[in-house]
Amino acid sequence: MNPKQQFSVMFSLVLLSGCAGDVSGNGFDTEAVRHDESQLCKNALSASEEKTALKLIDDICGDTWCEGDNDFAFERLTCRPGDATNGGSCTLELRIIPREQGSRSYPRVCRTDGFFGFPSLVDTAPNGYQSLDWDYYLALTDCITELEAELPR
Repeated sequence: MNPKQQFSVMFSLVLLSGCAGDVSGNGFDTEAVRHDESQLCKNALSASEEKTALKLIDDICGDTWCEGDNDFAFERLTCRPGDATNGGSCTLELRIIPREQGSRSYPRVCRTDGFFGFPSLVDTAPNGYQSLDWDYYLALTDCITELEAELPR
């Protein structure tokens, strides 16, 4: 097969798979995944929405997950809108950083299904106050708890 045919096959596979590089939150030690920003894989969050949601996640972290043996760096949040059969999903790329001196950090991914964009992640009160949506908070709590349990000891 010539290079042009190989490219055509690879491009077709990317289109058929929806979004190449989408990670299922399995906790394997991989570098942060950067998603294909083609039209098919465009983030449902604007840059400012992603920034706001990441800040809210980081803010709540100080009162929850971050009080344990690990610190966290929340690096990227990508949401894919759903369709009639799929409620969408959001992927949070993070780094778990053990508090022990000289420890390495662990890049991880939390994929939460049923979330599709900013309104599903962030509650905005009539006065403009924003907080992390309770269902999204619970989904992240479950995911992060699993990721921490899988860390090498």
